[in-house]
Amino acid sequence: MSSQYAVYLPAVNSNYAKELLKPLPPNRQFPKKIKLEDLIFWNKKNKLFHHNAILHSIGLHKFPNPVVNAVTEMGKTDCILVGDSGGYQIGKGALKGYSQLHSNLTAKEAVEVWRNAYDLKKWIVDYLEMHCDYAMTLDMPLWATGNKSAGTPFHNCTIEQLTEMTIENLKFIDGHREGRTKWLNVVQGLDADSTLNWWNAVKWFDCSGYALAGNAGANGGLQQVLRTLLIMRDDGKLNSNTEWIHVLGVSTTKWAVFLTAIQRTLRKLLKSNIRISYDSSSAFRIGGVWEGICLMPTFESKPDTWTIPVVSSSQSLKLFNSTAPFPYNFSPIGKLLTWGDLNVKGDIWDWRTFDTISNCILVNHNVYTYLQAFETANRIAFDGSSGQLPNAWKLGIELIDEIFEVDDWESVLANLKND
Repeated sequence: MSSQYAVYLPAVNSNYAKELLKPLPPNRQFPKKIKLEDLIFWNKKNKLFHHNAILHSIGLHKFPNPVVNAVTEMGKTDCILVGDSGGYQIGKGALKGYSQLHSNLTAKEAVEVWRNAYDLKKWIVDYLEMHCDYAMTLDMPLWATGNKSAGTPFHNCTIEQLTEMTIENLKFIDGHREGRTKWLNVVQGLDADSTLNWWNAVKWFDCSGYALAGNAGANGGLQQVLRTLLIMRDDGKLNSNTEWIHVLGVSTTKWAVFLTAIQRTLRKLLKSNIRISYDSSSAFRIGGVWEGICLMPTFESKPDTWTIPVVSSSQSLKLFNSTAPFPYNFSPIGKLLTWGDLNVKGDIWDWRTFDTISNCILVNHNVYTYLQAFETANRIAFDGSSGQLPNAWKLGIELIDEIFEVDDWESVLANLKND
């Protein structure tokens, strides 16, 4: 993708990263001219396509084991690796190997468990320092207080307690970092007020950029993303030394366009090459869990035509060893595929004819589709390629172009209707 556009970080999951280091099973049908390791799209030597930036979370792995997979084994010059600190898994109590974080802890118990989790915090910081170019600070997510998070370890904690634990995490990082990674200070929020309070609590931390999470980021819509950035700017924390801003957990063509517009505006304002990025695991879940196939949007004037469609894959004993070509041949792997490369299990007692490698093949196709969709969306929005940008998104880009020059930006954002 052009460096002029905000960069999408496919959130590589542990199953995909581990599977691609294994040998191909004997006699397992596979597309000709390539090997299993060619699915490692962040390795510039692969024969399919190379994407130079990915995200990977330490939260996907088991404490206290070392992380060995196709992400950590890659060449450091092949791509930029942005590390997630595992706040989601910690907040859910789903971090493997750390049973002390379990459901129904009282607030006092949760705070005490976390205060004593020295080895866990050291494991996280050491991994991020060792492997990542940029890494997100370890935040205690505010969504843990919500009704949907009942039963999770930190649900009974107050916003103030979660914020204070995050401050302690920042002090821990400050005392243990060795300068091998550049830290992105995570900014959380449930609404405008809690975002501002969180920001005021964490903005002291010396960092190379920021990661916007929850309603401080995409969940709060364009209005809240701009508000967060403008507060940073007004506090002097968004400046020419800010290298990277990441928006967590979003991967739509609308946000691809909006974040590129923000990047373009900030580059003019700061006179720098600041990068904006965004991530999701969608391509991996669609191909690896739901066994779906992503298609390109049609990019017409209605917003729903900018959505990445998904169709079901064909899984059948009738396609075992089939030479019929894969019909969605706009991706590099799609051009080489037959249905027999996916339908490799011929046991009549097993309804599944896909194996884990079939899922990896679908994921590779889906990642490429996501990247192409975002590239195409940006070309339409900014470089005159054919397609019709929805009118509401044009207005959003105009707002982004102007808002950083407005003195009373709070009044402008107060009247903004999120689309």
